[in-house]
Amino acid sequence: MKGLKKILGLTLAAMMTISLVGCSSSGDDGGDSKTADKLQQIKDAGVLKVGTSAEYSPYEFHKVVDGEDKIVGFDDFIVQEIAKDMGVKVEYTDMDFDGLLGALQADKVDIVLAGMTPDETRKKSVDFSEIYYTNSNVCIVAKGKEDSIKSSEDLKNLKVGVQKGTTQADYVTSDKEGCLGISDATQLKKIPDLMLELQNGKIDVIVTGKAVAEINVKNYKNVAIGNTTIGDEVAETAAAAIKKSDDKVDNTAFLKSVNDTIAKLDKDGKIDEYMQQALELAK
Repeated sequence: MKGLKKILGLTLAAMMTISLVGCSSSGDDGGDSKTADKLQQIKDAGVLKVGTSAEYSPYEFHKVVDGEDKIVGFDDFIVQEIAKDMGVKVEYTDMDFDGLLGALQADKVDIVLAGMTPDETRKKSVDFSEIYYTNSNVCIVAKGKEDSIKSSEDLKNLKVGVQKGTTQADYVTSDKEGCLGISDATQLKKIPDLMLELQNGKIDVIVTGKAVAEINVKNYKNVAIGNTTIGDEVAETAAAAIKKSDDKVDNTAFLKSVNDTIAKLDKDGKIDEYMQQALELAK
């Protein structure tokens, strides 16, 4: 019996030794692992997965082209150039604006272009490219009431509508310093829905970017742009969003590639040209 115990003890000791060696080997392999390069992953896949919210004309919207429904607009011109410089094709995922950054962080898309302003709150969760467009904020009101709003303070006495998740929504509803704190403002996911609310008299004013306003007042009857800009201190800017680098994937080269394309387009005068083309497409 004692002999059996001795044999079992030796066997157990041997197994523990093998186990420790195995753990040591695993640790060495882990030390050799490398962080993946996001840009190379995109090139290898041949596709740039783009998240957008195509209800924000002229930035992005649906249009039938050659009998096929496509996402077009200002941001599409930009992202097509970004993809071309990478040697890949664009693949869109269209969703509600307030879900875009969550999709980016969950790796459902590689990049977000949606007329998105790189504010401080968003910068905490994702990285942004250089700003490629700056746009003032304006009010859309019922025709004949263009002079009814003299300043941002006037909005506090009105029924205000904003697109959910946007910089304008934060400016209008937040109680932070410099914001209006209108907690009961109507927040809807799409600008067209807000336009219908305005036409039906359910809201008095929509606060949005100037380029978006210019298109929508042409597409809807009995509405106009107010004669006063709103929230100049939080002017709408647009930048591309990408996921922050982590211990698994390095996005440094990817972000540089995006910025290089934006810089080239700006230098060549293409940015303003693309906005004008987008405005024409949206008519």
